[in-house]
Amino acid sequence: MNAIILSIGDELLIGNTLNTNSFWLGNKLTQLGINVIAHWTIADTKEAIKSNINSAQNLAQIILITGGLGPTSDDLTVEAIAEYYNQPLVFHDSVWDDIQKLYAIRKRPIHLGSKKMAYLPKNAIVIHNTTGTAPGSMYFSKNTLIASMPGVPYEMKAMMRLTIIPTIKNHFTLPFIHHSYIYTAGVGETILSDALVDFEKHLPSHFSLAYLPSVGKVRLRITGKGETEQKLNEEAKLLTKNAASLVQKYIYSISEPSLEKVLGQVLREKKLQIGTAESCTGGYISHLITQIPGASDYFKGSIVSYSNEVKISILNVHPDTIKEYGAVSEETVQEMLLGALKSLNTDIVIAVSGVAGPGGGSIEKPVGLVYIGVADKRHQIIKKMHFTNNRELNIELSAIQSLVLLKVFLETYYEVNFLSEV
Repeated sequence: MNAIILSIGDELLIGNTLNTNSFWLGNKLTQLGINVIAHWTIADTKEAIKSNINSAQNLAQIILITGGLGPTSDDLTVEAIAEYYNQPLVFHDSVWDDIQKLYAIRKRPIHLGSKKMAYLPKNAIVIHNTTGTAPGSMYFSKNTLIASMPGVPYEMKAMMRLTIIPTIKNHFTLPFIHHSYIYTAGVGETILSDALVDFEKHLPSHFSLAYLPSVGKVRLRITGKGETEQKLNEEAKLLTKNAASLVQKYIYSISEPSLEKVLGQVLREKKLQIGTAESCTGGYISHLITQIPGASDYFKGSIVSYSNEVKISILNVHPDTIKEYGAVSEETVQEMLLGALKSLNTDIVIAVSGVAGPGGGSIEKPVGLVYIGVADKRHQIIKKMHFTNNRELNIELSAIQSLVLLKVFLETYYEVNFLSEV
């Protein structure tokens, strides 16, 4: 079964408003086992609305429309749908009552233009708005469900939860759907794809594998559809286990998408405390760690040694080290690690120094060169990385790769098994 999401609004087309509705609706429909085949964003004109509804009906059984239901002159969705079905607009007393009650609750004088929203096509099935004024509406034709909803996200979501999703479940026969996830970090999707090429070739026809990359991470999604839920879940579990075995060194979880949360859980269980000494990241590693509730259990603090002066005075990096090797060097990061262990009095530290850009680079040390280290009182791992010419991306990549190196450090020296849940 196919669905198309139709978003109406000039503000979406010109970039004044971010279309979060399509993202949310696509996720909900996918969870129901419905194939979302298109997200269309169109202008506030009757001609565009009618022609796109007509095109969508030839491709999908479910069409979800958002936007254009307000009281102003540019809200034309209701009129366009009425013309598309060749239906007159009919005044709904119950909708007008809802609008009047909401104005009374909010203690605001009612705007006469709001009466426009009580008119809907004669063939409309009314969706009452429990959180706003503009009603939604549903239409059935040619075994197709068309639902029109406000563009205001919380109003749209309430209509979906209370009316449209139950209607879809009652009207259509939906397959069971199962999504399994494998969360990886510190590896590109091409390397993962090479490792999983035979796995993909032998996937059952009712399963698929998707690669979902983000900065420093790739999420693998194994999706299956079937008529028997228990059988589908058993198949998915086995396939996930098989895929994980092929890329196990890159995996940090199959249940938790947040790398920093997973690492925090390990540090808490091991009763380890951590700190950071950050130069080019400017405290971003600490930000990632401390955005997890309860991080105070294992995070002691950070020294943002952005200048050489602070590296020398707080972290005890020797001036001759910086003079001979430079602030961006393995030798400097090694001394930053030692200094942070002493100053922060913690079990493990992360240290990073690099050329974030866009200036400050050279032939020997170009923009994007970063040294990352993790150490305790007995062991050290330091890696030389080459990133991009983009400052913001370099900072984010440095922070993510620092957490990846922490994962490797914990696996190597603290016998942590990030695949224990598989």
